[in-house]
Amino acid sequence: MRRTRLLLLGLVSLSLVLAARQWGSAPGVVPSHFDAAGRPNAWSTRNAFFTLEVAVLLLVAALFMAIPSLLRATPVSLINLPNKSYWLAPERREATLDRLASYFDVFASATVLLLIVVFELASLASRGGRLDSNYFLPALVSYLVFSVAWTVALMRTFVSVPNER
Repeated sequence: MRRTRLLLLGLVSLSLVLAARQWGSAPGVVPSHFDAAGRPNAWSTRNAFFTLEVAVLLLVAALFMAIPSLLRATPVSLINLPNKSYWLAPERREATLDRLASYFDVFASATVLLLIVVFELASLASRGGRLDSNYFLPALVSYLVFSVAWTVALMRTFVSVPNER
């Protein structure tokens, strides 16, 4: 199994452990939505909130894990990739799809990590009264910067064709 997939599965497992811990210490009603200042403006039952948390985490992980399988089943003509004819040639297709799967595992891991932070902050807010933007904003900005860097790295990987001798 790829190290990137192990990282993703480890983060998903961690998120489930944290959700169980958060559920055990949360009050019966928890804030589930916050305004721009971090003040709660909507509430949910503890069960509804943590069911949604687990569902979102599992759905995100499952969707990203399914992308490589979907790509394998997609006709080459429908895949948008720089230098597609080179990278998806029959002799390179499997290696290219494995490489893309690793990229998607990494992006999914970053997304799950962001969700862990968001749900942890929401859990803390259920005891403290507001979402701490001192942690939320840097986490969000870091995720956005990562997203741009990930996209650039992905494009740079496939934009050039190695010289064959």
